[in-house]
Amino acid sequence: MNIIGIDVSQGESHATLITEEAEKVAFKFKHNKSGFQILNSYIRSNTIIIFETTGVYSAQLTAYLKSKKVKFYELNPLEAKLRMASLRRNKTDKNDSFKLALLGATQLTEIKNHCNKQSALPYDSLRILSLRYKQLIKCRTRILNFLRSSLELTFPELNQIFKKAYAVLALQVFRMYCHPDFLAGLTLKEMTNRVYQFVSRRILIQSYCAQVWLVAKDSYPAVPADSLEIEIISEYCDEIESYNKEIAYIQSKLIKTAVGLDDFKVISSIPGAGQLNSALLLGFTGDIARFDNYKQLNAFLGLDLNRYQSGKYGKGDTINRRGSSQGRAVETDMIRSMLRNQGKIQNHLVDYYYKLKKPPFNKHDKVALIACANHLNRTIINLVHTHQLYNYSKAIH
Repeated sequence: MNIIGIDVSQGESHATLITEEAEKVAFKFKHNKSGFQILNSYIRSNTIIIFETTGVYSAQLTAYLKSKKVKFYELNPLEAKLRMASLRRNKTDKNDSFKLALLGATQLTEIKNHCNKQSALPYDSLRILSLRYKQLIKCRTRILNFLRSSLELTFPELNQIFKKAYAVLALQVFRMYCHPDFLAGLTLKEMTNRVYQFVSRRILIQSYCAQVWLVAKDSYPAVPADSLEIEIISEYCDEIESYNKEIAYIQSKLIKTAVGLDDFKVISSIPGAGQLNSALLLGFTGDIARFDNYKQLNAFLGLDLNRYQSGKYGKGDTINRRGSSQGRAVETDMIRSMLRNQGKIQNHLVDYYYKLKKPPFNKHDKVALIACANHLNRTIINLVHTHQLYNYSKAIH
């Protein structure tokens, strides 16, 4: 069996081939057609390739190997680091590729057991959409922060009135009345009628307009009504509105892509989990069925405990945080959603959260959330492996 270890960098890779006769051949290639032809010249029918996952940099290599149906294993960077650790620090790209090839020659069985199975097409699409969704949320949050800073100069009270500055009503009020001088001489009814033309939810409009109209009388802005800041605020509102449309589109596409998957039906059957969070979780974890138990899923998400004890010293348990931070965030959002909707749903995770908050446990909020996420993973793995939907009466309380 021939083993090729590849150390992937941006645009090119260093590789080492170890043949059946224990010969060592080092070479490098670029991530383009001619470069992959060089790699292909070293591949035989009994060749196995091993490399670290390096995000977008290793994506071209993965796509090429899949198209050529070459057997390969992508190692988690942390696992590769631990397996290749040595007392002597001698790190070069050429050296790393040789160490990866040696792993294949000496620890292939362990690598096969620990490597993730290759994702199916729906999970690849979910991963791309999930990443895009998070990117859009991050971009919108950045513009929202700029918008709030500008409002502190023109009409600071608006930041207190509108907690969700990306909402349709909030954006329209910001466009029309981002300075208290714009309300001078207007009655509350006149103001409300103007907003009605753009926003249809009348009950909410009356309530918010009344608050804005009242605080405008006592507001003291830092800039005049003809300041360039007013134009900038309008541009921010347009950007946020554009992000809102794209986020809504990606949400819809995420759910449509996930709805046919059995894992999605199982996870979304848990009251309070929600369709969007269920789709996002699958996007960041892939096929849940590949995890043999909940501990593996915990480790993948970085929720497994990190324990340290030496002699009489014992460090308090903390989670590793070495897994998918985005997957962890989705699970935290799920638990929060369950807690917000506790009056409408029956969910053993909500019961468990409040059990931890009461004596004799008295856990802090974040500690209780992580414990609930651990229980959530147990529930998900059990339901997926037994092909059941959630049933409150059967859940462990």
